[in-house]
Amino acid sequence: MLTNLLHQRRRFLCPRGMALILAFCAIAFAGSSDSRTSPTDRRYAIEVSISRNVLALYEQTGGDQRLLRREYRVGTAVRGLDVYPLGRGQVTAISFNPSWHPTPYCREVFRERGIVLPPVVPPGHPLNYMGPVKISLSHRTRKGAIYRIHGNNNPGRVGRRVTGGCFVMYNNDALDLARTISVGTEVTILP
Repeated sequence: MLTNLLHQRRRFLCPRGMALILAFCAIAFAGSSDSRTSPTDRRYAIEVSISRNVLALYEQTGGDQRLLRREYRVGTAVRGLDVYPLGRGQVTAISFNPSWHPTPYCREVFRERGIVLPPVVPPGHPLNYMGPVKISLSHRTRKGAIYRIHGNNNPGRVGRRVTGGCFVMYNNDALDLARTISVGTEVTILP
């Protein structure tokens, strides 16, 4: 079945309507994550601007002082989406080489496009939309879906409004960020 997915990849990633489909599926990464409240890690803070498609990493330098350490381009919520994360939260889990667990709804959307997704898309597979790392956030939808910062399998999505609320990064940038921060890092999401 995974060989079939690989052959379907090129046909799947090209259609114009895929941005909207991915927007609905992006919050469906229901793999393992730690949803418990974690102690705040005050060494670093993350600020994401949805309108600018930028994730800024700050180092806390004492008191209320912070120093910009790095800015990353990110893919953010598609325009017109009525539910996406905003406000303060924190990192609840960091997973390297994650599997993707598409929801039944997401699998149905893919099936309508002629792609049969398995219940779990393994790490490194071309259709694994999380890339090599996922950083789970405490931000949630009204229905409980978890948002994440993660790598991706299509670098063309970075810097654009293409997701259902998650923040997609170039894989090397996502790995760099995940290796720098820790569970409990504060994350503020701005419109």
